[in-house]
Amino acid sequence: MKSNKFTEALARPYFRTKRMLLHLTDFLIRDRTKRNSFCSWATFPHFSETINHEPYAPHINVAFCFNQNLILQATTTILSLLHNSPACTYEIYCITDITSKQQQALQKTITLASSKSKIHFLKPNSDYADAKLGTWSDAIYWRCMLPALLPQIDQILYADVDTVFLSDLRDVNEIDFGDNLIAGCFDKPGYINSGFMVMNLKQIRAENKYPQMIDWARNNLTKYPDQDMINHICRGRILQLSRKYNLIVVAAYSMLKTMTIKQYNELKHPVMLHYAGKLKPWNYEIKSFLHLIYGENTHA
Repeated sequence: MKSNKFTEALARPYFRTKRMLLHLTDFLIRDRTKRNSFCSWATFPHFSETINHEPYAPHINVAFCFNQNLILQATTTILSLLHNSPACTYEIYCITDITSKQQQALQKTITLASSKSKIHFLKPNSDYADAKLGTWSDAIYWRCMLPALLPQIDQILYADVDTVFLSDLRDVNEIDFGDNLIAGCFDKPGYINSGFMVMNLKQIRAENKYPQMIDWARNNLTKYPDQDMINHICRGRILQLSRKYNLIVVAAYSMLKTMTIKQYNELKHPVMLHYAGKLKPWNYEIKSFLHLIYGENTHA
């Protein structure tokens, strides 16, 4: 039976339920024989054969912001996501000032990597023209323009371009926001690192938070202006994500000292590595870079 819109509608909750049941049995049923018997029933094999549908491959909105100085890094980040997400398709929104020629080259590269994913280029607006920057580039506020630049999008995943993806984003794309405005990985209680976020754009617009963000940026200068602004405006409405979605490489060793066994097991299979801070892999040879992070006995 060929799949159609009706069978697709049936398939999506089926495969989500299947994954949930299999995870649940690992926790509840310790006896292997009983667990295998239950799993055999829980996967509903006859139903699966009837709909004849491959596991649901989500369509995910994701955004990146970068200027001309970071086009190679942005390309690397995007390609790492596509190469490690063969079952997903992405609508990729780039807030950037790169030239038309550079856009065409990047578009061609993305199409070769994933024929189903699409890339869209958006110019930053002038909403944050009066924001206080200190020594930072105005590009730090481009991510904050997403609620205005994407009025047709309800939810989007955002990532910095000093990152490398090791897995797809299907799980985090399906989170239940509740009444939260944003989701991310905590650097400290209640405070996220803005290098990876899931943004509830619909709710941000509905509660008129966007003008508040602009006003805060015009009147405050802090150590991390855009990140501090996001945390201030969304305070109390931030959903915590597993650190595996934003594993900051230079902080990984110190994190090991305080994390729980559960957190450690999650980090054995990180979704994204984040090269935050001044130490960037493109500034060093791989061997030298690893040596700086892990010490003298590191071998490339």
